[in-house]
Amino acid sequence: MSSQPRNALLVVFGQSQYDSINAFNREVMRILPQLEIDPVAISLASAERFNADMGNALRDYTPERIIAAFSFSGFGVEIGDNAPEGNLWQRLGIPFLTWMLDHPAYHLRRHKHASPAVMRLYPNRDFLDYHRDYVHTPFRTAYCPFGVLTYGHAPQPRQPKAGEQPLILFPKSVNDPTALEKSWLQLPRLMQRVLREAVDHYWGATPRSGTVTPSVMAAADAAGIELRDDLALQSFFIAQLDDYMRRRKADHLARELLRLPVTIYGDGLDYLDKTGARAAVLPPLAFDDLSAVFRKALAIVNMNQNIDDEMHDRPYAALGCGALPITDINPWWESRYPALMPYSYDFRERSVTAAVEKTLADPVAAAAVAWKMAQRAQTERSFEQAVAEMVEFAAMHRYFSLNFATPLTAYTKPKE
Repeated sequence: MSSQPRNALLVVFGQSQYDSINAFNREVMRILPQLEIDPVAISLASAERFNADMGNALRDYTPERIIAAFSFSGFGVEIGDNAPEGNLWQRLGIPFLTWMLDHPAYHLRRHKHASPAVMRLYPNRDFLDYHRDYVHTPFRTAYCPFGVLTYGHAPQPRQPKAGEQPLILFPKSVNDPTALEKSWLQLPRLMQRVLREAVDHYWGATPRSGTVTPSVMAAADAAGIELRDDLALQSFFIAQLDDYMRRRKADHLARELLRLPVTIYGDGLDYLDKTGARAAVLPPLAFDDLSAVFRKALAIVNMNQNIDDEMHDRPYAALGCGALPITDINPWWESRYPALMPYSYDFRERSVTAAVEKTLADPVAAAAVAWKMAQRAQTERSFEQAVAEMVEFAAMHRYFSLNFATPLTAYTKPKE
């Protein structure tokens, strides 16, 4: 007796800094067989490699058995865009899901990509809300946050030994914020004014992560510039401010952490004075290698994106291996992890120095809190659950785009 043919999901691999996107891809591929779906890797390394991978996939699985093609950050959405009958995915009848990890103001075209084959998932509501309020594409979007990342390794409780220096990591490359400020001097004075006033508004409004859109809008309104229907100029200002605030926050953290016995993995710290530094400053690691170091660490210092409603992937990875996440506070984090507030910080009154020193002062207590939170977080939302949700979105997108049969005779499906 032959078994039922299995369905497949095409996972598109590209290039990203420190191979982080492909590490996420490998985690997706590890989980898919648990859902009785065959993962198929599709490489964008070259046209020849892509064509070979796609040819093999279409030989092994008919398009009807391919649930969707999938990528992170819009990799591959534009393939074949110039064909009059639609892009490659439309022509093959394969829906394309992409999990967008950056603010839509960056690589706006990927967020606004005009193909009914493409559906976007956002890992936090801040990015999804921006897409809804300003990008205004007619095509499908959804909210699908990450979950606890284990990378196939069971989390382990930490057992600090008396007299040993616990490993506290800060995996973060840093960019000099003054270099971006200098680049703004090339802009017209009115644009410089909007950016300077947006910076002042942002620091005045929030000591934490926080979205940058309200600050850009407030500064533009004060200058008499209407941005609500000017997506090109609006996205420029938002990308500039978002980049600048992340640089400024990372600079702030690096200056504090250099004075503490932590290990920093990252690029771009050459502009900082390291005289008397207690921190070990090491080159960045590829993502898989960094994940292995995570499993040895007592604590991992994180800096969120400029978001209010979710956290970055690094706290999920910390919780997934049993380490203590030391991260900046936003409303989402504060409401879900009150037990971690003594080990959290902001950019005004609660310093990262205090959070690290508390961890060092009593590593046994910090390890106990970390283990309790790791166990709780795994039950609340795992990355396995996130991938299962992504597959459900893919199935819905495939059905409505390609196989729709109305249950109501009075309903006529609009053309997508």
